[in-house]
Amino acid sequence: MKKPELILFAQKPIAGEVMTRLQPAVTPQQAADIAAFMLRTTAARAAEYWPGDVYVYATPDAQHPLFLELSQTLHVFLAAQGAGDPGQRLRQALQDGIARRGAAAVLGCDVPQCSGASLETAHEHLARGHNVLGPTMDGGYYLLGLQQDVPELFEHMPGGGDKVLAQTLTRAAALGIEFETLPVLRAVDTLEDLTAVAQDCPGLQALVPATAAKYFCLSNRPLA
Repeated sequence: MKKPELILFAQKPIAGEVMTRLQPAVTPQQAADIAAFMLRTTAARAAEYWPGDVYVYATPDAQHPLFLELSQTLHVFLAAQGAGDPGQRLRQALQDGIARRGAAAVLGCDVPQCSGASLETAHEHLARGHNVLGPTMDGGYYLLGLQQDVPELFEHMPGGGDKVLAQTLTRAAALGIEFETLPVLRAVDTLEDLTAVAQDCPGLQALVPATAAKYFCLSNRPLA
């Protein structure tokens, strides 16, 4: 049976460069702290529940104290995502993992609530020769696992938005590719996402500043 690889897709948690859609409800540094927490939480859960190797593929490179900490404490491997648009970088990461282990999955670091059971299930599907997909509520996906490199799934694919999942499934159907599916999760992108996910993630809840509440209330105020 295969022993598939898990690749965490991460961005350097640098103030002003990550989680920018949370601002100005949170400061740039608070946004970076939230991103760092989600990466650390995701990496720790992956190291505990994923039976095979775990990589962190970082952008623009893997030289950051947090990445080095994860490598030393959790024994994850580090690599740079490389050049290209998000779809190209995602495809390259999967191509690398498939070449190393015969099957691989990429997991985003914006779903800290992703359970160990879901990771074990994804690994089992891949190990048995199936592809696997974890959809997000916003029309994207948080996990994509493949048995073979399929460049057509990623060509001219938008890096985000509410059509990524639908387009991926349409292309997969045309290619005869089927997926086992994981539970739908809410990815943390906006302040509304953050407050919703934080309710089930105490560590994340502690990072939501009290001042963010007024922005959340304003953004949800009904129009006159």
